[in-house]
Amino acid sequence: MGYRSLAVLISRYPRFIILCWVFVIGMSAVWAWKLPGIVQDHGLNLNQGDAHAVELILEKEFHVPADPVILLFEKKTGTTPAEFRGWIKDRLQQVSKLSGVTSILSPLEARGSRMLRGNVAYALLAFDVPPHKMGPPLEQLRSVLTIDGPGTIQITGKSVVQQDVNRLSFRDLERAEVVGLPLAFVILCFAFRGIYAALIAVVMGVSGVITAMGVTSLMGYHLALSNFVINVIPMVGMALSIDFALIILSRYREELQRVQNIEETGWGNEEVLQRMLRTAGRAVFFSVACVLLGLLGLLWIRLPMFLSVSLGAIIVLVISVLLNITLLPAILSLYSVRIFRQRSGHFISSKQEQYQQSLPSRSIWSFWSGMIMKRPVRMALLGTGALLLFVLPVARLEIAIPDASSLPDRMESRQATEQIQSIFGQKNVSAVEIVIGGTGEPLTTYHWRMALSKMRELQQDSNVVAVESAWGIMLPDKLSGQAQTHIKSQMNIPSPSLREARKETQSQQPAWLRSYVSDHSIRMMATIHGAPGSDEAASWLEKMREKDIANAMSFIPLRYGGEAAMQHEIMQEVSGQLPKVLVFVVVSNYLVLLAAFRSLLIPIKAILMNLLSLAASFGVLVLVFNQGHLGMEPSAIAIMIPVFIAGLVFGISMDYGVFMLTRIQEVYRRTGDSDLAVQQGLASTGRLITSAAAILLAVTVPFAFADVAGVKQLGIGITAAVFIDVTIIRLVLVPALMKLMGRWNWWLPGYRE
Repeated sequence: MGYRSLAVLISRYPRFIILCWVFVIGMSAVWAWKLPGIVQDHGLNLNQGDAHAVELILEKEFHVPADPVILLFEKKTGTTPAEFRGWIKDRLQQVSKLSGVTSILSPLEARGSRMLRGNVAYALLAFDVPPHKMGPPLEQLRSVLTIDGPGTIQITGKSVVQQDVNRLSFRDLERAEVVGLPLAFVILCFAFRGIYAALIAVVMGVSGVITAMGVTSLMGYHLALSNFVINVIPMVGMALSIDFALIILSRYREELQRVQNIEETGWGNEEVLQRMLRTAGRAVFFSVACVLLGLLGLLWIRLPMFLSVSLGAIIVLVISVLLNITLLPAILSLYSVRIFRQRSGHFISSKQEQYQQSLPSRSIWSFWSGMIMKRPVRMALLGTGALLLFVLPVARLEIAIPDASSLPDRMESRQATEQIQSIFGQKNVSAVEIVIGGTGEPLTTYHWRMALSKMRELQQDSNVVAVESAWGIMLPDKLSGQAQTHIKSQMNIPSPSLREARKETQSQQPAWLRSYVSDHSIRMMATIHGAPGSDEAASWLEKMREKDIANAMSFIPLRYGGEAAMQHEIMQEVSGQLPKVLVFVVVSNYLVLLAAFRSLLIPIKAILMNLLSLAASFGVLVLVFNQGHLGMEPSAIAIMIPVFIAGLVFGISMDYGVFMLTRIQEVYRRTGDSDLAVQQGLASTGRLITSAAAILLAVTVPFAFADVAGVKQLGIGITAAVFIDVTIIRLVLVPALMKLMGRWNWWLPGYRE
């Protein structure tokens, strides 16, 4: 549908369009409030990897919960060890009666003896409830454990941490809306010098977010949604929808001033709509294309978080643009005179129009553009130097997989996790689970011999601190002759006979063996140097996999699991796919800008400016979070934050560039004077771009004060990127470089106007 057809449709059926949108928004509101209960964990799970397969095997064959709830018991002063043990036993018996509890690994059992140390112990609980639906079971669990006793109990675990993250994320969202919406409204009032237009822009933003959250909630019944969508949808939706409304309202008012006597005749409304859609609508279309392509690029990364967040942002983007090119023009076609009426009660007169049209020549933006045009080299060098100051810290960027430390230190789940790590864990080491088999086939002699070979290899590895396996506990002073005979029989029976001999169930095996051997798998645990996520742990895992391939051990499945392996696979997926994301986003954005501006050089310059802006925003993240400036505790940046900022900000920054370049192109096509086009384009869009950026900052800055670390990092990252883009890039570097390039800005071989 062309601009003219859309304008005709809107001008003839505005009330029908408004009613349709009211119905859609109302239906979406019914589902929008359910979204916090539908989202799951953070979504940084590689379901196709070896670590995930090991997790499933351990849960199915060795009864190790994949996502356990952890109860941390701590003895009070004056309590005897016997009383402490009896109290733990009694509490766990009460817990076992709760609905949904499938298994309990107690510190009082032989296989859980390492979970008791002095005055502290912990137990692992498995539930038959998905982690994202653990809210009610956790409430029941807390009600059972609140009874006073000779000790204290804290609850933690990944599902508990995610419940806390979801709850705090929703609270962060509410707090951001309370602050951000009024700020955006005030900025809009100054931009339009009126209340009605500002109110309509805010309504567009709220409507877009509500509708998108409703649609995303419905999508959540068929797709695992990351809890990040709770914050990303409002952050992106409010900012972009209000920005689009600002652009369209401003251009509509400008076109409206060109049509005389519209209030009396009404004949000019269709023409005004058509002109507005052909200019502002076209700019919005190309800017949306840039943002959309940036979000689509995230789909290269095969992690549920990037899929769900990308789809959520795409949904709110599409809904926002549909609202602003259909519902907003429909409202304007009915109530434009009332919306843009001055405080005196009269519509803008011809003299007022002439006065306002003369303002750019006397405005601060006209002065600024004139200064840029007179000193382009100096301003370009100044802007580049300022950018480089922010870019330099990027070399020290530290990223990590988010964990309980992403919560405030006042949260019980974080405190319990850190206490368990400090008491039961070792610093700078990782536990790696190694599973041989696991295909559902009975074990053969080859499995046993392969396991023995791997165990001996690990014992000789200088990077391995300790190895636990069936052989690891078979020491002469710990094993009876009967036990030694049992394991030797497993290794010496030929493969065909072994298949028959293994008809005994796992429960018939000796108790010491059941923790390491099942009917289909052999398990061992290696403690290696290097914390999960460290380069040392990652290089060890890579070395092991290379050795397995070289030793032709891959014909029998041998998998590495545990937190270190899981984090390594996630890091590999993100770092391996990131070049594809960048190439896709850069190339696709170049083609969109080439189609928009019919120039070879302008798209290249715009993309380079965006990349510099992104790098500078990453530098700000390093300064604030990695190095702990501005009062922040030094910490790693969540691995998804730079990727999200790249996908979101690359498109959003291009958004402002498209608006400015569209106006510059209009003047250039009309006059053929490149310098005049740059000066007038900057003068006429400077206020609009700064207003749009101020709105985006008003929406995103409150997220910088969030309780969840990832949300805080995303808020500060986007805020820094937008601020740098609008101040240094759009208002300094872009006009300065366009002045220096002159007519080459619009060079395209074989193209003529």
